[in-house]
Amino acid sequence: MRARGDSLSSLLKKKDIILAPGAYDALSARLIAGQGFPAVYLTGYGTTASMLARPDIGFITLPDMCSVVRNISQVVDVPLIADAESGFGNAVNLVRTVREYEMAGASAIHLEDQVVPRRYGGESTPPVVPLEEHAARIRLACGARRSSEFLIIGRTDCIQRLGLDEAIRRANAYGAAGADVLFVHGISTRDELRYVGKSVAGPKLVNYSALTLSAQADPASIPELSEWGYSIVIFAIEPLFAAVRGMKEALAALGRSAGAEASLAAAVRKLMVGRGELEESLDVREYERLGEEALPRRAERELRDDDERRDDDERRDARP
Repeated sequence: MRARGDSLSSLLKKKDIILAPGAYDALSARLIAGQGFPAVYLTGYGTTASMLARPDIGFITLPDMCSVVRNISQVVDVPLIADAESGFGNAVNLVRTVREYEMAGASAIHLEDQVVPRRYGGESTPPVVPLEEHAARIRLACGARRSSEFLIIGRTDCIQRLGLDEAIRRANAYGAAGADVLFVHGISTRDELRYVGKSVAGPKLVNYSALTLSAQADPASIPELSEWGYSIVIFAIEPLFAAVRGMKEALAALGRSAGAEASLAAAVRKLMVGRGELEESLDVREYERLGEEALPRRAERELRDDDERRDDDERRDARP
C-alpha cells in the first residue's frame, strides 16, 4: 500500500487553493501527481473519450469509472476528485455509487443535477431536476458514505436554462443539504466568477476548462479565483486535449517520414519523451528493487527445499 499524503479535507482547511488537473487513466494521473499537483481530478468526459472513443453523453458506467478510480488510487498518493455523473440512476443506485467510489479509493465525488437518463437529440443544454429533488439526493449521498473524509460535491448544471441567480440558489441549497463543496458548472466570465464566489457560501470548486475553451482575452487568474473564494480549481480537459494533439503530431510525422527510413526515427524521436523518463513515471526502478530483494530469498528457499528433498531421499534409501 502506498503512503498517502494529506486528505482533501485537510487540504481545504489549509486555505491554499487546490489545483487538480484532469486525468483519464492511471498514467495521466501519475504524470499529474509527479508534477507536484496536490490533487487529481478524474474526468468523465476524458474517461469516456479514452476508454470508449465516444462522446460524453451517458455511455460511461459506474463499473467503468470505479475501475479507473481503483487503478489511479493504487499509483498516486494525492487525493482523487472524481466525476460521478448524476449517481448513475435512481436513489438506490446513488447509494451504491457513493460506496463504490469510496471503496475504490476516491477522496471526493461530484453529483450533478441533470435529469437521468440524459435526453439528447438537438438539445444543447441538459434539463435539470427540481432543486428539492437534488438536495434530497445530496442528503442521501452524505448519509451513504462510510467516512466523513469522503467528500460530496454538489454540482448544478442549470445556468444555461435557468440563469445565474437560480444556479446560486441551488448551490446554496445543496450546501444546506450537506454538500462539503459546491460547483456551479459553466461559469467563465470574470463577472460571473466573482458573483458566484461572493454569493455561494462554503468551499467552492470551479472548472478552469470553461475559461480555456472560451478563449477570453483576459481570463481570471488563479490568485483572483482564490481571492473570490474558490477552494478547488480543476482543469478537466486540458491534459486530454494536449495528449491527443501530441499523438496526432507524432502519427503525422510517422506518415510523412514512412518512405524515408533515414529520417523516420529522427522525425519521431524529437516528439517523444525518453524511455527513461517514461519508465520513471511507471515506477520501473521500484519494481526492479522489489524483484532484487525477493529473488535471492526465493533462490535460498529453493536451495533449502532441494537439501530437504535430498535428505529425505537419503533417509528413504537407508531404510532396510
